Amino acid sequence: MNNRIGDNLFHFGANEELVRELMSVGVKFVIIGGLAVAWYCPERQADDLDLLIEPSLENSTRISSALAKLHLSGFSADSFTRLGLQVPLKGSYYAELITPTQGLPTYSEVEADALPAKLFGMPVLVASIPALIAMKKIAVSTLAEQSEKHLNDIALLQKCAAKTLLQ
Repeated sequence: MNNRIGDNLFHFGANEELVRELMSVGVKFVIIGGLAVAWYCPERQADDLDLLIEPSLENSTRISSALAKLHLSGFSADSFTRLGLQVPLKGSYYAELITPTQGLPTYSEVEADALPAKLFGMPVLVASIPALIAMKKIAVSTLAEQSEKHLNDIALLQKCAAKTLLQ
């Protein structure tokens, strides 16, 4: 299954409730990971939803509020302010909330370079190919058990970027 038609990303229904709630309270996030790779490279299948979130106190407060409304407890107003967080929500959703790692790219850099898309009919941002490659390279160096997956995504993104430049 292709994860994109036009500017619409397709994803599993359970995550729609999560995305709607995050958006209803104004959470700042950018789609990264496999779904973002699939945005550029239709041959890449995505099964989960990775969201890069802005690690500010204001955004963290909004995230905690949204998660509480979804009956996901244990998060405080400052739960999402640290760099390098990976918070799986796999019990209720097939999603992960991620803050930028120490170093580049920052949330602001990823957001500034992101492209508009739609997910579940809602406007969202998808990380750019250069930002995805930079994040994948960081993942390769820190997540040895998943390095092959990330290296494959980097190669696929580079191939898709090259095709785009030739068109």
